[in-house]
Amino acid sequence: MKFDLLIVGEGLASLVMLLHLPASLKIGVISRNKRPEEISSYLAQGGISAVFSAEDNFEKHVQDTLVAGDGLCNEEAVRKIIGEGTNVLNWLIELGVPFTCTPGSNEIHLTHEGGHSERRVAHVEDMTGRGIMQTLQSKVAQLPNVVWIRQHEVLEIISDGSTIGGVITENLDDKKVAVFHASNVVLAAGGLTGLYQYATNSHASKGEAIAIAWRAGARVENLEFVQFHPTAFQFENQVISLISEAVRGEGGHLYNIKGERFMPKYSSQEELAPRDIVSRAIYSEMQIHNATNVWLDITHQGEKFVTEHFPNLVELTGTYGSNLATRKVPVSPAAHYTCGGVASDVAGRTNIEGLYVIGEIANCGLHGANRLASNSLLECVVMGKLCAETVREKIYLFSKNSIKIPAFIKTRFQGNLLSELRSILWSHAGIVRSNDGIKLGLKKLSSLRNGKSSLLSYAESLRSRNIYDAAYLLLHSAALRKESRGGHFNINYQTKWKKSRSTIIEGKLALYSQNKANDETIDRKYMA
Repeated sequence: MKFDLLIVGEGLASLVMLLHLPASLKIGVISRNKRPEEISSYLAQGGISAVFSAEDNFEKHVQDTLVAGDGLCNEEAVRKIIGEGTNVLNWLIELGVPFTCTPGSNEIHLTHEGGHSERRVAHVEDMTGRGIMQTLQSKVAQLPNVVWIRQHEVLEIISDGSTIGGVITENLDDKKVAVFHASNVVLAAGGLTGLYQYATNSHASKGEAIAIAWRAGARVENLEFVQFHPTAFQFENQVISLISEAVRGEGGHLYNIKGERFMPKYSSQEELAPRDIVSRAIYSEMQIHNATNVWLDITHQGEKFVTEHFPNLVELTGTYGSNLATRKVPVSPAAHYTCGGVASDVAGRTNIEGLYVIGEIANCGLHGANRLASNSLLECVVMGKLCAETVREKIYLFSKNSIKIPAFIKTRFQGNLLSELRSILWSHAGIVRSNDGIKLGLKKLSSLRNGKSSLLSYAESLRSRNIYDAAYLLLHSAALRKESRGGHFNINYQTKWKKSRSTIIEGKLALYSQNKANDETIDRKYMA
């Protein structure tokens, strides 16, 4: 099937892009999700950051972002995206997003989150992602030129290393492999936090899109910078949901299991320090006291205040016997956001003609080494709009039709790697890292591909290879960074490089061959 444009993913960046593309284009949207609540954008609690008050200004927001990014932000990209913040918020308001207003007025209520010097986070109660996504989904559903290809997982990009020809997918219902052609492919499929044992979204992407982009020839940057959300709500040692940073922004305090408030000794910003600092502080307190959690307490603000500000979190925590409005709740860090990704500009352009990345998968330079809270939804909207403006000028039909896909691939990988990869990354590429730990993690990864060869179906082999490659790219990036910076904290390096620089791994054209026994052989050129 041929399209003018294929978009992989149906999160916020994807929906914004669809709303800015001309109706004359035939667009295919590929998604593996069954339900909207599985989409990471849908689960965003805190809000979207924008300069929207008289006390605030763009320069303050820019500087807060640069400070949080710890020397690795691209300032030009930061200024471009932050500069669009007010326009973005007004656009969403015009679309009908039901942002929470200050009681007794029509003014948008702005909350305060970690790393921000002013109140600038607009929100829809404590489920902002759901409020924005439902509004945009209703608009996108009316587009007559969009074909929805749901319950399909993208396995591979059709590429010769310099141009794009489409994608190969598996239908998750009937397990059939399908080919979709397009000269332009936009990856909006999230990051890789689903590769961690503890993550704030159980359905989070596992780096598959990053891996297939890399094997199509795209550069990846700074994948070692995984942001751990400091406060994931626990129940029986399982992550249930994140607890929005806005809870700390509205006065919530953190206590260790001894009942001691500990953040003042780690940062002058206390509970509102950037997320990497708060996460490491919690990790440290858990290690010191041999605990599996710390406590988050906002009960001193009063039950009425907490219930009005965080109704969904009160309901959720109450379901598990830890009502946020009346009790302290157990929290611990969990993998939350991929700050690095596939290298791109703010319009999503990569080094491969016709391949674009937007949203969490992209590393456009906004986040640097550590994302400032609530900048991610802003990035999605701005990148989606700019990518649409760029792509619609470069549409041309893809003319190649013949793609041969092997039914089976002889491989040393096993079909089920996810649990082992999650254990490796949590242990060796987690909140606190070390040289020996990273080396051991890479050694464990190597052992996973040195087993006895077996035949796996094409789809099963590609699924295993995609998550393996994503885990390898993360650990390899961590090994390249000989310093501690932002979300990458290595106990063997107490100082930073004098001049900050990105860790770059060049793309590797590694498409599978039906003619070779070794699945790492590179000789099938789809566009030859």
